Amino acid sequence: MLSLVKRNILVYIRDKMAFFMSFLSVVILLVLYQVFLGQMQLDAIKESMGTTTVSSPVIQMVNLWLIAGLTTIVSLTSTLGAFSVMVSDREKKLNEDFEISSCPLWKLELSYIIAAGMLGTLVTILCFFFGVLLFNGFNYLQMFSLADFLKILGLIVMSCLLSATIVLPFLSLIKSSSAFSTLSTIIGTLIGFLSGVYIAIGSVGSVLAQVMTWFPMTQMNAMLKNVLMSHSLHKVFAGAPQSVENEYKISYGLALRTVNNHTLSNNEMLLYVSMCMIGLLAIYMLLKKGMKYAK
Repeated sequence: MLSLVKRNILVYIRDKMAFFMSFLSVVILLVLYQVFLGQMQLDAIKESMGTTTVSSPVIQMVNLWLIAGLTTIVSLTSTLGAFSVMVSDREKKLNEDFEISSCPLWKLELSYIIAAGMLGTLVTILCFFFGVLLFNGFNYLQMFSLADFLKILGLIVMSCLLSATIVLPFLSLIKSSSAFSTLSTIIGTLIGFLSGVYIAIGSVGSVLAQVMTWFPMTQMNAMLKNVLMSHSLHKVFAGAPQSVENEYKISYGLALRTVNNHTLSNNEMLLYVSMCMIGLLAIYMLLKKGMKYAK
């Protein structure tokens, strides 16, 4: 198993330019999100406050909102990108060589998932730290406690594993690199909207808001926002009525509400995400089994 995981990782990073471009794309996204999405939220805050300027804590809070969203997107896109090894093996019929060897099929499949999860986690962690350093500075990292860092790491790992289970059912149908590139483009575009990164959940209609609320990556994004932004929220809304802070959380996806106005707790979101992962993995295994019998 370990040798298969190592082999998949080495195959992926062997193309040094592609591996470098995956990090460069993260930098580009950070800058673009800061320029466009960050400014949109700052303008909305200025309008609600009736001022032309905002304080430094507000800017830092908005930056962290963007970093949480970008981290969520990168956890999926980077994990999906690592699955290119699996698609390449299928295209070159290398998976059939593994299947006729003494290696069980489940070990081969699991090695792809573990390798993709490890690579996705590495890229996402680097994205998070680079984002905080770029927009809020090194000193801001000192505001996070060891418990905060452990929570962030845990959420990133879980987000990458969730990403793997989300894309696996689609990947079961993909057998060529061109189809994989198309799938990556579609998923990379949709994930930002469905998880409430490109557009705030409070600015859409009630039906779409519920779709976004029950999309598991949105709940991962919400949990990450609450950890990253807890210190900033305390500073920005100090002295303000609790209703003002609650309204901001609902509008910008820190608090997710169901149709009966129930606000989902972290435990409820963790349970829901875990159930989604198990369900999606079961769907993938059923698809693989069905395709095997269809041959």
